[in-house]
Amino acid sequence: MNYGSVVVPLFPSIADIAGKPASEREGARGRPFYERRWFPYAAFLVLLALLSLTSLYNYLLFHSLAEMFGVAASFTIAAVVLNSRGFIENNYLRVLGISYLFTAAIEILHMLAYQGMGVFSNGPDLPTQLWLALRYVQAISLVIAPLTIGRKLSIRTIIAGYAAVTSVLLSMIFLGLFPHAYEEGVGLTPFKIFSEYAIIALAALGGGLLYLKRSSFDRRIHILLMVAVLMFILAELMFTFYLSVYSAVNMLGHLFMLAEFFLVFMAIVRTGIAEPTRLLYRELAQREELFRGMVENARDILFQYKLFPKLELMYISPVVEEITGYPPEDYYRDPTKPFRREHRLKDWVPGMELNYPGDRVIRTYPITRRDGETVWLQVSMAIVRDEEGREVMAAGIARDVTESVRSVEQLRLAQHKLLLLGSLTDHDLRNHITTAAGYMGLATRTSDEGKRADFLNKGLKSLNDMGRLLDSTRNYYELGQVPPAWLDIRNVVKRALSFPELDHLDVRVELPDMEVYADELLVQVFHNLAQNTLNHAQGATEIRIHSVNADKGVTIIYEDNGPGVAVEDKEGIFEWNYRTRRGHGLHFVAEVLAATGMNIRETGVPGQGARFEIDVPHGAYRSKDGLTEG
Repeated sequence: MNYGSVVVPLFPSIADIAGKPASEREGARGRPFYERRWFPYAAFLVLLALLSLTSLYNYLLFHSLAEMFGVAASFTIAAVVLNSRGFIENNYLRVLGISYLFTAAIEILHMLAYQGMGVFSNGPDLPTQLWLALRYVQAISLVIAPLTIGRKLSIRTIIAGYAAVTSVLLSMIFLGLFPHAYEEGVGLTPFKIFSEYAIIALAALGGGLLYLKRSSFDRRIHILLMVAVLMFILAELMFTFYLSVYSAVNMLGHLFMLAEFFLVFMAIVRTGIAEPTRLLYRELAQREELFRGMVENARDILFQYKLFPKLELMYISPVVEEITGYPPEDYYRDPTKPFRREHRLKDWVPGMELNYPGDRVIRTYPITRRDGETVWLQVSMAIVRDEEGREVMAAGIARDVTESVRSVEQLRLAQHKLLLLGSLTDHDLRNHITTAAGYMGLATRTSDEGKRADFLNKGLKSLNDMGRLLDSTRNYYELGQVPPAWLDIRNVVKRALSFPELDHLDVRVELPDMEVYADELLVQVFHNLAQNTLNHAQGATEIRIHSVNADKGVTIIYEDNGPGVAVEDKEGIFEWNYRTRRGHGLHFVAEVLAATGMNIRETGVPGQGARFEIDVPHGAYRSKDGLTEG
């Protein structure tokens, strides 16, 4: 598998097997000679040489062996075609292969009828007639076979046709209806000689048709078949010249005939056995390439784990680096890396039951990217068990749903704001309106100018309080309007504390070079904390903002040296209605922080100053280089 510049060879590619010649796959050097491409042909030539030597001892032995080899080759060719008919779609090879099944039967009779065998007593004419019948069937097959290419033709139809023709020919021969082909003392009859030339002409026509149909064949197979046709013609030429059934010319004709059978055998066996295997590998390679392309270009992480006897990552798709920041090889070294926080596989050990309902699960959980950012993954996983019920494999898909989760968080925040704003408008604004209307009514009914002015001032103050309340609610409305972002915490604090009222205080910012994932209103958080110091920390001379590492993340601390917060008030100061203060200060601070998963609490010692601790969880902060958590 290719992961950028890193190659992880999980298994040999099928394309490597199917797409390369054998010499490249295994190397020509060092391969056994019997596996070389030329070996079958060399072995066949040696066999022909040995067979021809037997004629020096006894020609009848040579003839019997030659015919036996021919019959064996014919039956083998027919068997391969019949058993590989699902792979062989070329009708030429089907017709030719089935023809050899029936010509083999005629050839057996020809061998048994040969002069000297003693099975039949009709002399040399009967075997010659059988030979002509055999070669007529083969020659006509060479003509018919190319014409069937591309046509619908069932195996049963071909077999039935050859069975009928063979039966008619054998009946004519044994009933004496077939013309004589050989006469004692004279030799070949004109019918025999004419038939040989007719057979040659049919074979030549078949060869021409085969050449015209060459696009329907693999090039190597087409060459084998064309040479086989040539061997057929040469054999027939030899059989037109001999005067004796024991002559050398007759022997040469049988050798050419065996060469023809061998070449057809090689073509059909290659097509029916070797070629289907190659085609199968090629199809598998194409499907693998398609699957590989889909998997490695998918935007989801596909993974497969071996669970028994130990946890081992078998495959993870390359997109994992884009989503998590970690390259695939990191996961192969540490299979639990994607499951460090909540996923059950993080603590899996052999023999422990995972107990997923139905061995399938869909869960959504957060992980921390390499740069410290939190990413939410929706994992759909299936567990495979062996016969003993042990978990042996886990496979699944992990999808980055961070944006969806954030959208849901924004929706929840919006719902919260609507509820909060609804409460404000329904309760607090009504109180201000009622108060202002009451003072206005009193002012209209009194004749005392002093009292009227006092009532009007109090009504105006209530209206001003209403305006400040609306300004406060506007801040809540703005909360969540802009999606959270990575903010430089030093810059945020600097902006928040840059107003003149703090000039008399010693402000110390001791924060690391860090970013936090927060709402843009984080500036308002520290501004409100500083305002809280100005308004309630009489006598304070300094403000210090720093951070400490904690188990659950990092804690940002804001503290002053004022009188601090009373113990009984530590929780109440973050509530909306705290001692007649509505919608201001610390409640807004808590709401802004909660919008991005942070929280605030007051932990100072009364009399020694206020201390506000802001907890930032893992994944919501990072160092500014973007590589590690803060």
